[in-house]
Amino acid sequence: MFFLLYTLLLLLGGIAMIAVGIAVKEQGKGSRILNVVIGLAFFGYGFYLLFLFDGDSYRIFFYVFVLPILLIVRAVKARKEAREQAAAPQFAGAQQYPGGQQQGMYPGAGHGQPGPAYPPAQGQPAQFQPAPYGAAPQGYPAQPAPQGWHPNQPNPQDRY
Repeated sequence: MFFLLYTLLLLLGGIAMIAVGIAVKEQGKGSRILNVVIGLAFFGYGFYLLFLFDGDSYRIFFYVFVLPILLIVRAVKARKEAREQAAAPQFAGAQQYPGGQQQGMYPGAGHGQPGPAYPPAQGQPAQFQPAPYGAAPQGYPAQPAPQGWHPNQPNPQDRY
């Protein structure tokens, strides 16, 4: 009776580990290969004992009772962690803003693209529209240029 129970556990544990190794994509590649290889070994040994074995003695591996459970629990944890990471914000410093916009370290949508609607800084207009190339900037209050400054002359105080 124990022999039959042992061989069935080998077969079922092997099938379960193969299925978990193939089905759970969130595991690492090495873990998936390990699950499939050990599952094939368990299934092969169980098949051998059940259908091909004619001897008087056989080896009992107690891993049959523990290893499939450990590997399956490990695969379930890997799947759970992958789902939690997918549900977490993409950037560590990301914050949620009103309107559902998520902003990370760089708030703009991209270089030259408008960013989210932040309140304007003091002294700044509510909305800045870039001027076409060569045109004077629009939307800023007129400020006089510093005395002695000319746009084509480098400033000797500017050091790189």
